[in-house]
Amino acid sequence: MVQIANNKSFQGISPEDLMEATYQASGNFQIRAFFEAKDEILKVGKFTEVEFYEILDAMIDAETERKLVLEKLMGKNPLFLDEIVKEIKDFPAENVIRDVIYLKEQGYVQEHVEIKTKTIVKKIKGEEKEVEVKEYFYRYQLKDLPTERYFEPVSIVFEAGVCCQCGFCSSVCPVNAIEVTADTLEVDTDICMKCGLCFSVCPRSFLIDQANESIKKLDKSLKWSDKTGAYINAYSASTTKDDIKKVRQDGGIVTSILEYLLENNLVDAIVAVQHSKELWRPEPVIVENVKDLYKTGGTKYANSPSLTIIDQCKKYENIAFVGVPCMMKALEKGSMFPSGLPFFKNIKYKIGLFCMEAFPYDNIINLAREQFNKGINDLTKMNIGGGKFIINLKSGEQMNVPLKEVQKYARNNCHFCEDLTSDYADISVGSIGSQDGWSSVITRSEDADKLYNDVVKAGLIESKSLKDVKPGQFLVEKIGGIKRKKCKKIEL
Repeated sequence: MVQIANNKSFQGISPEDLMEATYQASGNFQIRAFFEAKDEILKVGKFTEVEFYEILDAMIDAETERKLVLEKLMGKNPLFLDEIVKEIKDFPAENVIRDVIYLKEQGYVQEHVEIKTKTIVKKIKGEEKEVEVKEYFYRYQLKDLPTERYFEPVSIVFEAGVCCQCGFCSSVCPVNAIEVTADTLEVDTDICMKCGLCFSVCPRSFLIDQANESIKKLDKSLKWSDKTGAYINAYSASTTKDDIKKVRQDGGIVTSILEYLLENNLVDAIVAVQHSKELWRPEPVIVENVKDLYKTGGTKYANSPSLTIIDQCKKYENIAFVGVPCMMKALEKGSMFPSGLPFFKNIKYKIGLFCMEAFPYDNIINLAREQFNKGINDLTKMNIGGGKFIINLKSGEQMNVPLKEVQKYARNNCHFCEDLTSDYADISVGSIGSQDGWSSVITRSEDADKLYNDVVKAGLIESKSLKDVKPGQFLVEKIGGIKRKKCKKIEL
């Protein structure tokens, strides 16, 4: 039996209330499914028995806390998340916010959305014009007739056409019932134990934007942007290392930071992508040394299910993970739900890449042939800049076409992503806003900002404030806002 009576999270809660909440929590379908599948889970070997009980204990704690939060919401009018935090002081504010969002998905809490329109004066092409702007306000209230919702396996996300193929569900699945590739997702229904863990961590299953914004705003050291998320500082940077300049996409910043982490034993390994045997088809890899790190330099515009191998990194004490926005959101959800205990606690640094959209590998081939009359193996580099899609060839020639001509080759499921700058990363890196040969860098925590500046002090990169370069932070915000605005709504 899991012992939670002495848990510090529940100090101030009466034993009677705690026992009642724990009893209710024990009936949760995820907890029951996970516990009842213990033998199958341990046989697969992804989680040890100690890890199994650690996860189960955390799930019960979290569900117990949610039952107590639910009790506190009874009889309350619709409230903003910050108002709920002020009402419920028994638990940390970030826990309460996280709990309310999950209770909404479980079917106990209703979200009330109010839209207000206001007119502002905005400069458009040098001319001041009045434009209407919509503001969204979210309040939460206990449902009159709450009914627990059972989470479906993530096949429901794939069948809806919104799966981003990040692969985190396959790594989290305790019985290896899920297989993800760059283009497919399959759930073995004979093995699946219907625990809903995959749905809980999926970046496309339900939104956490309101929780993220409310939690980040609790940290007064962070600045907040509606277009690019929470951050400490924004820079423009370029590598100083000639070896990295040979393999870089723009500023070589990701490779420089990763080299610093490896050389200073701050991480034992890195998860990134490199070319597979088929040039320009990326594959996720685990990198342990600088020599292999250089193979991961440069952008591969085809998508890679990098989180499918994160469970293979459990043997390392600390790792860094490099990925695109949907992967950063998956890791964030995996640290919030269902228990607030990260499935893989050894991920020390998350480095996110700016991403407007990715392409299926077959469409990369078609793009090269149809837009440039070239074979995929003729290309040495692909890039996006100045509204153009640019390729470099083995001959030394450079060619480009308007970006609007290649958007039809992009994955349709990328249109359900609102995040340009990897808002959920520790450090975000991309070309937008900086000059050729430089990258824009956003640090999103004090630890991340310290790491970045340590790399600068080590002489691996040169750095400027993004506000001091052109087009700079203005363009990052602008493009970030455009992607937010164009994002399609997910309906499962």
